[in-house]
Amino acid sequence: MVLAWPATGSITPLLFVGLVPWMWVAEERWSQVPRKRRTLLVLYPGLLLWNLVTTHWLGNVQEGFATRLLTGVLVQMANAGLMTIPFALARHARMRAGPILGWAAFIVFWTAFERLHHEWDLQWPWLTLGNGLSARADWVQWYAWSGHLGGSVWVLMVNVLVLLTLRSPRSAAVRRSMAAGLLIAVPIAGSLVVHRTYRERGATISAVIVQPNIDPYNEKFGGLGPMEQLDRMLDLAAGQVTDSTRLVVFPETALQEYAGLKIDPKGNLQLKGLWENDLSVSLSVQRIRAWIQDHPGVSILTGMSSARLFGPNEQLTATARQVRGSDRYFDAYNAALLVDEHGAISVYHKSKLVAGVEMLPFEQLLGKLDLLAIDLGGTSGSLAGQEERSVLLADDGHIGVAPVICYESVFGDYVTGYVRNGADLIAIITNDGWWGDTPGYRQHLQYGRLRAIETRRDILRAANTGISCWIDQRGDIHQATDWWVPAAIRAKVHLGRSRTFFVRHGDLVGRSSIGLALIIAALLVVAGVTKRSKAE
Repeated sequence: MVLAWPATGSITPLLFVGLVPWMWVAEERWSQVPRKRRTLLVLYPGLLLWNLVTTHWLGNVQEGFATRLLTGVLVQMANAGLMTIPFALARHARMRAGPILGWAAFIVFWTAFERLHHEWDLQWPWLTLGNGLSARADWVQWYAWSGHLGGSVWVLMVNVLVLLTLRSPRSAAVRRSMAAGLLIAVPIAGSLVVHRTYRERGATISAVIVQPNIDPYNEKFGGLGPMEQLDRMLDLAAGQVTDSTRLVVFPETALQEYAGLKIDPKGNLQLKGLWENDLSVSLSVQRIRAWIQDHPGVSILTGMSSARLFGPNEQLTATARQVRGSDRYFDAYNAALLVDEHGAISVYHKSKLVAGVEMLPFEQLLGKLDLLAIDLGGTSGSLAGQEERSVLLADDGHIGVAPVICYESVFGDYVTGYVRNGADLIAIITNDGWWGDTPGYRQHLQYGRLRAIETRRDILRAANTGISCWIDQRGDIHQATDWWVPAAIRAKVHLGRSRTFFVRHGDLVGRSSIGLALIIAALLVVAGVTKRSKAE
């Protein structure tokens, strides 16, 4: 599985046999009489190894030993433990219904586990099996119908067939091996045809993607002034902007102007910086507006760290924090800001937040435990988000941009919400420099290709330290920049108007797997109760 995964091997065909060793060990132990116990403990070390090697880069943060231990080891230990749950549930199905139905149930349980792992406070869908196919976008053009969890089901089905083939008598093994071969070949062949014949749809626009290469540890949050950072990005953009350019994209948290306030003796507020109560007071916004006046017709989409002050009688949110030395409260955001060609402002708040960095897990239950907060240039406590996927409009409303901020790009069904709300272009803005030159940013790049296929939308990817690029509707990467260099590239992208089956109907595979898993679990409970009753 390590060798199969993007950026730690990228030998994609190994996905189709990568789970077989675990399944073989489980089947060996479950089929014996008496059945061996503690099978999950036997499976766990291999699952942990897969997690550790593919996501070891999480421990590469420049933080203290405790933080590095938490992100680089304990997270992987916990995730490997969660991966044993589908095996535990499949064991009961295997005992009641035999190996074929038992392993069919395993497919359902694993897919349901992956879907549920998208939705809770400790969400971590990085190792979703469908993501493992992202290095071969030409194999999975059918994600436009199924989404990436359809890839998970595909991988699971092939692994189960390989297991059953290896454990079958010769006559049955031949049939099952042929079935496994067809199950691999037919989807790939169909996808290759679609990939070769697909033509991008929609009107084209010219855009500029900026990669400022600002060191997140030594420059972004203190070593380099916020206006100096902005000027660097504007200068890079100016070198690529032409009369036909309509959109410029900067990376996540590109604007870092401090949001300060002063309350005079009369109680009047004086805001300074990136307060969403009045962004016109921000020097950053003023500078961007002035730059746009010198480049008519251009809109700028950028990430920013912003805040909003609550009114004296306004109801507070769960994420509200108190202004020091005051009875006032505010929310902090990892946000996207679009300043259009007329200087008008629109904002989106990142809502798929990274546990421990941008969100304190189970904060309502556990309270504000600073022990669980990791400081990667932000503020302690949870950031605020929003319910709806906002589409930011440029070019007099002719360009609807989905502002997908960093981690949000890993969630396929989530991104479809922007498209249903009218986005015809996706902008992924990110800062992948926290983990250095490790597989993390390369895996993140590959996962973005799946969002292009699922939605059939072109993607503008602006990464602070790389890799920046644009991705077409087939999931192919264009003009990829080098890592850790300042750069700006000019892209000609399409504005998609049609909606894929996956966009229209959402993650049917994931939702159906949860429903089937509940039905199977209920049947297993009933069967267990019936068996005990008969025994009595």
